[in-house]
Amino acid sequence: MYRFCERCERETFDGNLWCQDPDCPAEQNYDLLAYGDMLGDLKVTKFLRAWRTAALYEAERDEQPVLLKVAHSGEEHADRLRREAGVFASISPKSTGMGASIRSFLPSSRPLYLVPLPPYPGGARRPYGEITFRGEPRVYSVYKHVEGKILSDLLLETPQIWHTQAAWLMTTVAKALRPLANNQRCHLSLTPDVIMIETDKDGNLRPTLLDLGFLITAEEADGRHDWTRLCEPAYTAPEVLGDQSGGPSPAADVYSLGMIFYEMLAGKPGFEHKLRRDEQLREVVLQVRNPLPVGRPELEQSGVVGVLEKAVSPSGRYTNVLEFSKDLGKIYASPPPERRKVPRRMYVLLAILGVVLLAVGIFAAITLLQILAAAP
Repeated sequence: MYRFCERCERETFDGNLWCQDPDCPAEQNYDLLAYGDMLGDLKVTKFLRAWRTAALYEAERDEQPVLLKVAHSGEEHADRLRREAGVFASISPKSTGMGASIRSFLPSSRPLYLVPLPPYPGGARRPYGEITFRGEPRVYSVYKHVEGKILSDLLLETPQIWHTQAAWLMTTVAKALRPLANNQRCHLSLTPDVIMIETDKDGNLRPTLLDLGFLITAEEADGRHDWTRLCEPAYTAPEVLGDQSGGPSPAADVYSLGMIFYEMLAGKPGFEHKLRRDEQLREVVLQVRNPLPVGRPELEQSGVVGVLEKAVSPSGRYTNVLEFSKDLGKIYASPPPERRKVPRRMYVLLAILGVVLLAVGIFAAITLLQILAAAP
């Protein structure tokens, strides 16, 4: 294991993490797995991202790539991962039998969210695994591998994404959040770090949601752990950060999506959060009363800025992400259909069928010639 700070992104292998910047919250660093570490039958091959409750890795199982999510030490982190794994399992499309075998030969669309795999070889009753790694209990979940780049990394390369693509990203992520919105559950951890982006054959950006957040309702908020301490203030609604009454609502996730949308349109985050303590960010977010300037006149004329301002407004906000997505759809319509690559096994199947048909044709021709030759 090595130590990693998710704010300044420094790491150390000797267990001591120190930063020369006085505002670096290095004391919040996490224990991470390194390349080659074995978690049961899973071999870690690449570290992808550390969040406040878990870390995401690329791993291998039987030489097949998978995604591995491991909760940080602590029961509050393990509890969140267990609940998330259960929801991923419940909303994942079930495909078994002959239908699943046939669909495996057809192009499949990019998943809206992670598709779970059994945590242990041969399957398991629970959607998450538990194991002791170097003397510490760890809770983890395994998912099908997803190609792409984390949105926050993409924004470093292209700070200002084309507004049409940005809107399509938001509507697709909102679609992935539908199971939460329909059940009045809140994510509360939506940031550019939890969205994986792939550029398809037509140049369109296709997202996959990597994390389902805290999955709590207003009634459950008081009975859970100190979840507000685990939120990223730069993307968290002011009413969640402040002294609110009644608990969080799905409108808080609208604010988070709106702040991500703002970052893609403006070319910079609404609140710079690197090397700033949570207390500083909370104070800044709570003091903002006027809409953050986007600086895009063409978007003001089309009504996009109005939709964005309503999404991040302290009051009068959309009640859930589906309403936000609906208003964006009135301006941009729907994302174009996705064209996926045909699986390699389909070409193998067609080649086998071609060989079989050729063999049958040759056999039929030889038989016909023999019959003709034997005729008087």
